[in-house]
Amino acid sequence: MLKKTKKPSVAIFGLTSCEGCQFAILDLHEKFLELTKYIDLDEFRLIEDEKERSHYDIAFIEGNPVTTENLHILKRIRKISDVVVVLGNCADLGGVWEIKNYHDYKKLGCYVYKTCKTLENREVIEVPKAIKVDLVIPGCPINAQNFLDLVYSVLNKKPWGLFQNPVCWECQINKNPCLLQQGKICLGPIALAGCNAVCLNSRQECWACRGILDQADEKIKNLIKIMQNHGWSLAEILEKMEFFGARDRIEAALQKPEDKKKS
Repeated sequence: MLKKTKKPSVAIFGLTSCEGCQFAILDLHEKFLELTKYIDLDEFRLIEDEKERSHYDIAFIEGNPVTTENLHILKRIRKISDVVVVLGNCADLGGVWEIKNYHDYKKLGCYVYKTCKTLENREVIEVPKAIKVDLVIPGCPINAQNFLDLVYSVLNKKPWGLFQNPVCWECQINKNPCLLQQGKICLGPIALAGCNAVCLNSRQECWACRGILDQADEKIKNLIKIMQNHGWSLAEILEKMEFFGARDRIEAALQKPEDKKKS
């Protein structure tokens, strides 16, 4: 009689988020059901009640540790998981939650809530800055095929990564007009592709929800110059880049070498 091999335990956790990345995974339909034949899905609140486990082979984390409770959960996940994967923009870059970091977030809390003195209003940090992360699936929401490919790669002990192509590459394939040439603020030349230029297909500028390309400092500087030549101020450009958390990366690229050494 053949001995049954234990299937790897996989968990999908949600911190503070809209759960859009988790719904993107469910949109895999039959492909997702096929995947469950090879794994034990021990945690995924969209389809079953929570189970208390002491170990996970792979843990996916969607959302941001906006609260202290979120942060405690996050650190526990890291402690009991072999591989931790960041799932989506909110976890990777701070998402919409990070917008308040660029402003006086203490005052913003009082503007929104009447009882702001008892409100927990922490500075937003990205998951990779809070714990050690092994892999990242970017996007808002993620490309679900990326999720599927990553799981199978980890199960088969094969390397996984994303091609470092800009969104402009996909935009040209889809024969979209260049919004940058029209004088609009668009991050297509420096943003990581993989979304099929979905926003550009609808004539919406790219705001880099999948993050910035690796080693893109010079490209960032050139892009800023192009947009400034169209009449945009640096403040206006940076404000547009707050929505998906790209502003930090862009500001870092614009720092002078001596300033980078200080930081």
